[in-house]
Amino acid sequence: MILDQPNSDNPLMYDLSFIYTMRCDLECPFCMYNSRPASIGSINLSSLAGWLKTVDMGRIASFGVYGGEVSVDYVGFGACLDLVAKWDLPRFVITNGTWSTSSRKTWEFLHFVNQYGLYVVVSGTPEHRRYQDRKVLETLQAKYPEAIRLKSLEENYHAMGKLAGKMLFSCSQKCMSWKRALRLAIQPNGTIIFQNCDGVYPVVGNLSESFSEIDTRVQGMRETGFSVCCPY
Repeated sequence: MILDQPNSDNPLMYDLSFIYTMRCDLECPFCMYNSRPASIGSINLSSLAGWLKTVDMGRIASFGVYGGEVSVDYVGFGACLDLVAKWDLPRFVITNGTWSTSSRKTWEFLHFVNQYGLYVVVSGTPEHRRYQDRKVLETLQAKYPEAIRLKSLEENYHAMGKLAGKMLFSCSQKCMSWKRALRLAIQPNGTIIFQNCDGVYPVVGNLSESFSEIDTRVQGMRETGFSVCCPY
């Protein structure tokens, strides 16, 4: 549902996401963000707040939170969403769904989702399913079909993060052909990555630059190619 928000079919728009932390409650061998329980570091909220003042919100189609598993730090991810609360735009969360194995954790997650009006996308990888209560998740999806989507069994891994250099990769040039809103995400170290790619998420800027500078760079690369920052 989140992909069908207003302006989702406009490549001049952006889905802007916050990876507040890479910390996760799992240590999956395929994680594209190299997340793990021992991950440290988080977005500097003062820097983020300053950068958001430069953003033309008329160019933003939605806000997202993920990373890192959102349920390990509701305060931090919530603080990011608080900074954009005054803009009435769709918001989503991508989660591994491990909270579903505990009634208390399920309540805490749903409370967070309700507080911020988030659309929920639950991963369907075999590794994540091992740590989910699928029956609980299916019940929630049946009850709230407009708010929760369970991904089907997925094994389409990316050659990045923990799999960098460990799997064959053939570039589809998805970055050049994408015709919908482009995806940007702010990482814990303040760098900003471009995510319309199936091989690597190249860094296209950081929080010390204005949104206008990053937008000009990304749109230029979209037209001419990402060879300056993509190893493929």
